[in-house]
Amino acid sequence: MPLPRIAPLAVLTALAALVGCTSEATAPAPARSPQAASARAPVELAPVVVSPYSDAELAAEFERARALLLADKAREAAPLFDRLVRLAPDGEVAPPSLFNAGLAHEALGDRALAAERYREVARRFPDHAVARGALFRLARAAAALERWPELVEVARRLLRLGDLSVLEAIEARGALALGLVEQDLVDEAARQVGLARDLIEAHRLGEAGKPPLELAQVSFALGEVRRRRSEAISFVPVPANFAEALERRCQGLLDAQSAYTEAMRSLDAHWSAMAGYRIGQLYKELHRDVMRVPPPPSADTPRKKQLFEGAMRLRYRVLLEKGQKMLAGTVRLGDRTGEAPLWVLRARDAQREIELALADEQAALGRLPFTEAELLAALDALKTEPPRRP
Repeated sequence: MPLPRIAPLAVLTALAALVGCTSEATAPAPARSPQAASARAPVELAPVVVSPYSDAELAAEFERARALLLADKAREAAPLFDRLVRLAPDGEVAPPSLFNAGLAHEALGDRALAAERYREVARRFPDHAVARGALFRLARAAAALERWPELVEVARRLLRLGDLSVLEAIEARGALALGLVEQDLVDEAARQVGLARDLIEAHRLGEAGKPPLELAQVSFALGEVRRRRSEAISFVPVPANFAEALERRCQGLLDAQSAYTEAMRSLDAHWSAMAGYRIGQLYKELHRDVMRVPPPPSADTPRKKQLFEGAMRLRYRVLLEKGQKMLAGTVRLGDRTGEAPLWVLRARDAQREIELALADEQAALGRLPFTEAELLAALDALKTEPPRRP
């Protein structure tokens, strides 16, 4: 078999390499001074992105993407804006492209990706005209994603801007209050709610008709503050004055419900779903806590303890029924609008739990050897005798 032909140039290259290896092996390299080594050290440069498009072409592509976004074609616009940022990350179109990409991804329902774009605007272009809007959008996305530490951080950054309009200041303080209360910083959250409500009352906002959307977050945060303070009143161990404690707990529930209902007045599906779920939970949690109350001292026989149990079930079953009604309305709202899917899912799960609890209540009452009249009589007796303290 004939040997394959080798190009002369390849041969010369191989020979040169062989000679080079031989000379290095036989002749030691001269020692270099530290100064010479330092002088020959490689110099690292920042990466430079060279766009194949001129500024005019990038501007034209930006306008094309913007037209798609304005035409409600977010699915087509989003990749174009993201591509513009990759092509010219430090160009004039980069900040508005990042912001508009966030808008497009938000319109597509991807709040996490939208938050990334807004966050990048605020980090890389803090002095650009779109940075202010990006911060507000980031705060709303953080609230929807329940990223409470980030919400607090962004809200504080907004309040440092110093030139906020009244509605912007209300929204920033509402965001800060919500982020704080969801991290159990209730007193600090209450202070921020108070400052926001002072602005609302001073400018008489929301007194007639549908209130501005910025007020919904403040009302919801107020509901959260009242809910947490109300649910801090427990009945185990039984307090010295049970009737007074129960009255304070119920009043706290009604106050929280009032605030959540105010948030619903904005007619925003997201805040309405959140508020509806919370109201349903208020009643469910109160039912759970009161059913843990031990029998009073007079229930000193098995029969009397059964009477107490039946009277309590009969009396407080209404709490489950109220919670179920509110959660059912929240689920219907979610089914109709398709918004706030996470909160609607929570409402549906809580509704199912209450349905099971009501079935258990009915079964437990059916097992007791008493008529409803006997249970009502026992219920009247409970109103005059406090529960037993362990």
